[in-house]
Amino acid sequence: MSALLKDRVWVTLSGIAKRGVYPLHASRLGIFRMPVDVTDLSDISSISNDLKNSGFKIDAYADKIYVTYKWTENGLDSLTKETLSADLYVTVEIVTGEVIDLIYQIKPLEFFGDCYWIKNYRQKADSNAKMIINTVIRNTKIGDKLIAHYQKAEKLSLESAIKRVEELTPLARNPKARSATTILSYTGQPTSQTSAEIGKNST
Repeated sequence: MSALLKDRVWVTLSGIAKRGVYPLHASRLGIFRMPVDVTDLSDISSISNDLKNSGFKIDAYADKIYVTYKWTENGLDSLTKETLSADLYVTVEIVTGEVIDLIYQIKPLEFFGDCYWIKNYRQKADSNAKMIINTVIRNTKIGDKLIAHYQKAEKLSLESAIKRVEELTPLARNPKARSATTILSYTGQPTSQTSAEIGKNST
């Protein structure tokens, strides 16, 4: 069970819905479900390490990974003309299992103190959360598994499946480049295999 969703009303969005939802508890939540299986500890460790290399703060507990992005807002107090700054953050929770849930919560601005001068906070936090999610999909083993899913479920060629993941993750930070050759090498499959064979062997 997700720590962010515990005791809260929530709505599941499709994997391509680039927006959040507003449940009944004031804080904003966005939920993305990915049809990939991540249950091995080695996979969880690999995902954590890949995200650390992307510059995020990572915390892992059992089957969950918490990915935090921090940024600083600077502004001017309209009354005192004093220069102000505030450190903000947003966290995405990865709940692993037979499917992957990517969940983010946008805390109320008041959580960070008296930051009334910050403009468009929710929009910025939402964009940063989506950037994290795009990076999780694009730069980790989740992306490789999603490519295999598209090959099997939608009968796409390897090249088309790679393009599909790239189109799904335009906001990824330092996006990982993929090609048919690198993925075949990564999965240990001979390059002479057809796309249908690759999808079959990926299950």
